[in-house]
Amino acid sequence: MIISLSDERRIVGTEQCWELQRRKLGNGRWRPYKYFHKLGSAVQEAALAEIRLDPAESLSEALKAVDRVVHKYERLIDNAVERVADSADTKLRAVS
Repeated sequence: MIISLSDERRIVGTEQCWELQRRKLGNGRWRPYKYFHKLGSAVQEAALAEIRLDPAESLSEALKAVDRVVHKYERLIDNAVERVADSADTKLRAVS
C-alpha cells in the first residue's frame, strides 16, 4: 500500500514494516527515512512532523495548523481504507 502525503512524502507498506519515504532531490527517487511496525505510528509521526514544521507564529495559528493537519490525515486514512475495501471487493468478485 502506498499512501501519498504530499509530492515529497509518502507512507509505503512493505512485507516487514511501514516506511516513511521522501523524494530525493536530484533524481526524484523515493528513499525511506523512518520505519514503523504499525501504520498508526507512521501516520502519527508524519502528522507530528508536519505540525512541528508549520511556520505558525502564535498560539492561534498553531491551533489552526493542528486542525488543518488532523483533517488532512483523517481524509488520507479514509481514502486509503476505501481503496483497500474497493480492492478487496474487486478481488472477491473476480473469485466468484
